[in-house]
Amino acid sequence: MGTASSKKHTKDLSRRNFLKGAAATAAGIASVGLIGCNSAKPQSSKQEAWDTEAEIVIIGLGAAGLAAAIAAKKEGAQSVLCLESAPEEFAGGNTRVSGDMLMIPDDVSSGVTYQTTLNDSYEVPSEYMQAWAEGVCGNMAWLTEELGYDLQPGTAAAPEFPGLPGSDKIKTYYVDGICGFSSLWLPFMDTAAELGVEIMYETRATELIFDTTTKEVFGVLAGDKRIKASKGVIMACGGFENDPDLLQNYFPGIGCPNPFYNGSPYNVGDGIRMAQKIGADLWHMNSIAASAICGRTLSPDSRSAGFLNLSSKDYIYINNEGERFMCEETKSLARHGKLKDKGIWPLLTVPTPSHVIFGSAAFNEKFLFGSIDYMGWSIIAEPGPATNQALVDAGVLVKADTLAELARKIEHNADAITATVDRYNSMVAQGKDEDFGRGESVYDNYFFSAEKASGTSDVTTYSNTKTEVLKAFPLVPIEGPFYAMEVALGLLNTQGGAKRNGESQVLDIDGSVIPRLYSAGEFGSIYAYMYNGGGNISEAVSTGRIAGIGCAKLDPWDA
Repeated sequence: MGTASSKKHTKDLSRRNFLKGAAATAAGIASVGLIGCNSAKPQSSKQEAWDTEAEIVIIGLGAAGLAAAIAAKKEGAQSVLCLESAPEEFAGGNTRVSGDMLMIPDDVSSGVTYQTTLNDSYEVPSEYMQAWAEGVCGNMAWLTEELGYDLQPGTAAAPEFPGLPGSDKIKTYYVDGICGFSSLWLPFMDTAAELGVEIMYETRATELIFDTTTKEVFGVLAGDKRIKASKGVIMACGGFENDPDLLQNYFPGIGCPNPFYNGSPYNVGDGIRMAQKIGADLWHMNSIAASAICGRTLSPDSRSAGFLNLSSKDYIYINNEGERFMCEETKSLARHGKLKDKGIWPLLTVPTPSHVIFGSAAFNEKFLFGSIDYMGWSIIAEPGPATNQALVDAGVLVKADTLAELARKIEHNADAITATVDRYNSMVAQGKDEDFGRGESVYDNYFFSAEKASGTSDVTTYSNTKTEVLKAFPLVPIEGPFYAMEVALGLLNTQGGAKRNGESQVLDIDGSVIPRLYSAGEFGSIYAYMYNGGGNISEAVSTGRIAGIGCAKLDPWDA
């Protein structure tokens, strides 16, 4: 992954004519014409004038939105319009900057069994789980046979939780065998352009236009534009990982209210508010997919973060009281930011604020963010500094000759930091970390309880044996000059949103279908607790496909 050959392939991909398609899109939007002008206030009447229209309006241009657009077009929809809040250069949501990996089980039954186990006690109705499994399994034929993409097996997360029931049938795939580099998003854009999908960039949808009595959806309000959807609206608008207010309410990390983000900064929870205004039910709002401990990449004020990886061992993490709060190596055991503790999988606790403190060996050895070069907003969309010295120059990384000076620069208690580093170095000299056992082997079964997962005392179907998950290594002292960087849990995406049924139709709080309204992707995901890597992208493709086909089959409300 991230090889020179894959980068070359990516450059070839990026030269594909989706930009030409975008130009054609602009002409297509112009050809739609302005139906009329009106105030920006949503109206429930079908008779109001519209600024533009399409049979199907899709909010979002990630995998979910593009899959919906492509499927709708292939189902016979004459006009499909995607609304993208970002400018064209930053379009694509989290898919654009993800690993673009698809988790596709070998069979539906195994997929249901495996994901039901991962959801643990956070149950999802069986009919919805069945529909999810059928959808993600159906991605293989749709992507390869219908769209002609070349899916090649991946090695990561295949499966992510081996040993669980159904895990032997869990596989992952990459388009053209390329991990990241927008390897799914780019061909999706090509296909959408070829099919004549229209795109409006820098068009942020904030309201649904609907009948206040029946809730039937007629269109979308975006800025001052009233956009008509004669067949329906598909909400593929992503999550809320970049909205401070929603994070305050739903982010489950107690004492960690300010996580960083690895994905698109344009995911600000617009879909949540639109869903609430129409009376949609919400689910899985506390389900979060994260990476691990991340550092700022662009500036001291930006929440855009990179995947921190110090190859040398002369570093520690300190919390807001200047004390170590974890064995630094256990972060590598996190599964999408969740770390097993007492038999459950809470999000990794990274107090606000926390810092990594390290010495000259770590600074001189490798670039702090050099371990992953194929995904993440700060890699694909908006690259930051590329060397450790450049991080210092940007003010992201702080350097000092003494710990007291370092503490002053990061506005921390000098006595506390000095005492913490001195204690750590003294334990290094003794060869034993008495506080967290760093450097010692770690043994665990690492997965769920076998008996709990299977619901029986018969555990012969998979192993519950503890194994060595971290190998022992010698401790290394922290020596000056000293460096510090603020760190936090990096969010990949949120899973919560409008509750949907197996046909990707949005449900209201009474469980009834809201007419002509669909959702897809991480906005209302099936994942209530844990999930396998590639599951979000695969679900985005399947739910988008299902929503696009279903919406295309509707009769227009203005027929």
